[in-house]
Amino acid sequence: MTDDPRFQLLIARYGRSLAIALVVVGALLLLVGGWIALTPPTTTATEQRTAATASTGVDTAANVTGDSDLWERGTELRNNPVYLTNASPTLVVEPRTEVPSGSSVTQTVRLQITATRDDEVFWTSTEQLVAESETVENGTAIARTQIDARELEARLATLRERLAGVGSVQASLQLAVEYDTGRYAGRLESSAPLTVTDRAYWLGGELSDSQPHYATTTRQVTHSPNWLAVLLATLLAALSLTGAWTVFATRPEELDVDAIRQERHRRKYADWISKGSIPMWVGQNYVELDTLEDVVDVAIDTQERVVHDTRRDLFAVISEDVVYYYSKSGDWDQSSWPRMELSGQTEEDTVDVDGTLSEGLGDLPGSGELSGGSDDGPDVEPNDGPADEGSDESSGNGPSDWDDDVWRGL
Repeated sequence: MTDDPRFQLLIARYGRSLAIALVVVGALLLLVGGWIALTPPTTTATEQRTAATASTGVDTAANVTGDSDLWERGTELRNNPVYLTNASPTLVVEPRTEVPSGSSVTQTVRLQITATRDDEVFWTSTEQLVAESETVENGTAIARTQIDARELEARLATLRERLAGVGSVQASLQLAVEYDTGRYAGRLESSAPLTVTDRAYWLGGELSDSQPHYATTTRQVTHSPNWLAVLLATLLAALSLTGAWTVFATRPEELDVDAIRQERHRRKYADWISKGSIPMWVGQNYVELDTLEDVVDVAIDTQERVVHDTRRDLFAVISEDVVYYYSKSGDWDQSSWPRMELSGQTEEDTVDVDGTLSEGLGDLPGSGELSGGSDDGPDVEPNDGPADEGSDESSGNGPSDWDDDVWRGL
């Protein structure tokens, strides 16, 4: 890419500014990549956590007070699935509620007897067995009540006789708990059938309930950095800094803009250009054009070829006796007669035949002045003797030989 004239022309014109801009962009990209890597994104997550839970349940117990071959008298049966009426006729019901310390709790246990027909209740009797309120100190509130199984069985038997053929009679225990923690308040309820026969009784289910209370919290979640963006920023920064180094290494201040522009046009119009040697005195009129592109335009208009004289780095179109040319070195005379320095002297200083220094070359001889002196110059006696060895035989030289001699001397 560095040998592309378009790139070189861009560097020659804007190289310093472009290099500084690339360095700044590269530094900014490195800062962006570092910032992305060191500051990962965070989001706010909303969560619900259990702030408090209120739960209640019922323990059942019965002491063996009657004669029994199964248990000794005085044995406490606790949470049995069934109790025998003869052995332990009294059922102890203990509701137990767990709430945060400092909460106020009211526990109520009721005995409900209902008469139903086709699963529809047509009669109900409710008896409150216990209703205790307290402030919980250790997180647990406990109440206690008793049910006489024989008495309850007798009541149920009387109801069943009275409602025989009409409906069925059932008994159940109902638990209700009201609580207030100061921040949360609620009510817990549960019920379970209580079956009583002449031989045994049991609770047909668990009397328990619970209620959690949630609190909404927010927290900051830190995610992994966007490593793809970091990699992309680092890659672009490397490319930018590499481009800046390339521009600096090209040394834009040393580039020849005219030479670059000429090379660009030469490559662009290579099909119209041929290499060759152009005699210095070809044509009679010389038209200097601003660019090589202008010379190619003339060649297109005149249907001629552009000749590139690489010796003088000159491009010309010869149309009849007019030469249209372009040379970055200067005009036609400067490209034809380059400035010479001989032993520290320029073409302004020459040495005459007597060895004295004379000033000014004057006009160089044309094609018609090579064989004779000027009218105003001194007469030179002809040399009748043989030519010295190594002397130039200039009498037979044409224009092309003169070009060769001049350029060979240079």
